[in-house]
Amino acid sequence: MKKIRILQRFEANIEVVAENITEEILSSGITCFKKRYEKSDLKGYLMLYSCTNNEELDIQIAQDGKEAGVLVNIHDKPALCQFVSPAIYKEGNIMVAVSSNAENVYESIRLRNLIQEYLLKLKNSK
Repeated sequence: MKKIRILQRFEANIEVVAENITEEILSSGITCFKKRYEKSDLKGYLMLYSCTNNEELDIQIAQDGKEAGVLVNIHDKPALCQFVSPAIYKEGNIMVAVSSNAENVYESIRLRNLIQEYLLKLKNSK
């Protein structure tokens, strides 16, 4: 759900395909398909995030994505990713992104949070 909340800050068409979907995701207002993943699920998409915790399925999704020309990010498996997501702070028209190229995600988040705190202090001091 964490990745979904991040993506919802942008004008993105988010859809979830999974056999088991939490109630929180089902009630989040996004489109959900309760089903087993199939390669055809990639048709028409530019990118996807895979958050399966299933090594075999993640490898299959990464391979299918490459063949289908879909950018793939496999959660916590940078070697399988075709792109990485930075730690993002977005406030109105201002956006700050910090990335470690998936080498130190927690440090990226820590630095993003420091920048966010600084920018909020500047905003509140006006």
